[in-house]
Amino acid sequence: MNLDYLKTYAEVIRLGSFSEVAKKLSISQPAVSFQIQKLEQDLGVRLIDRRQKTLVMTEAGKRLLLFAKSVSKEHAALVDDLERLKEEVIGNLTVTASTIPGDFLIPPILSEFKRRHPAVSIELEVTDSSKVIDAVKSGAYNIGFCGVSPEDRELEVFKIAEDEIVLIVFPEHPFASRTRVPFLEVTAEPLIFREGTSGTQLSVGSLLRKAGFDLSLCKPALILGTTEAVVSAVESKLGIAFVSNLAIKKSVALGLVKAIGIEGVTLKRDFWCVYRKERVVSRLLQEFIDFIREQTL
Repeated sequence: MNLDYLKTYAEVIRLGSFSEVAKKLSISQPAVSFQIQKLEQDLGVRLIDRRQKTLVMTEAGKRLLLFAKSVSKEHAALVDDLERLKEEVIGNLTVTASTIPGDFLIPPILSEFKRRHPAVSIELEVTDSSKVIDAVKSGAYNIGFCGVSPEDRELEVFKIAEDEIVLIVFPEHPFASRTRVPFLEVTAEPLIFREGTSGTQLSVGSLLRKAGFDLSLCKPALILGTTEAVVSAVESKLGIAFVSNLAIKKSVALGLVKAIGIEGVTLKRDFWCVYRKERVVSRLLQEFIDFIREQTL
């Protein structure tokens, strides 16, 4: 059954004139007559009693009018629903992040994005910076966040936040009463490292090297896979460590560790958003990228 013909029929009944309907719909009067006749042929019933001087609906015509009105409302509702669907952001967003952004920066951003776009499902994997870059480059994840800015033509990169790496010690350590210590004194201490592919570990080595210091002079007492494990090890007095200032706020507030600096250098670094260069970026990913730019820095 043709929806346009149903609309024409409803207008004929409402206006009571084939000629008035023809004017309103900008079609010829014979075209209006044809549409009504076609409905009658398809349904096998008469809709209008043509023996009357005015348009009078048959019983079948009355029922069809009710149906036509119902279909018209449903059609309008469907059009509105589909328009909303065009505006709604849906899909699965896969995110990978290194430890510090993954544990401290990205979760509240994902939470707010999910609140704005409830139809989106989000997956977050926390790993080290090198694996973040590899996962995004391979297409395993839509977008990543890490403490290393990759120099790769296949990737788009922009800065999302700044961070400072500090030396943490337990409260009873001889360094705890000082605000800064010479790097040479640090080399004599048992140091707890992250793994070599960690963004924090790579940043510490790079920043110290730029200041004229050599991290390789420090012999690691422990090498651990997460920042949380490193902080816990320092709290347990197993050594001292370089960690992100973002990761120790709770421990510092509770008096479990003390943060101090290195004389002659401030260990500041940046965090980065990374995603693949594509000719066409999905609407979901573009919405998230725009949201990240809006929320950070």
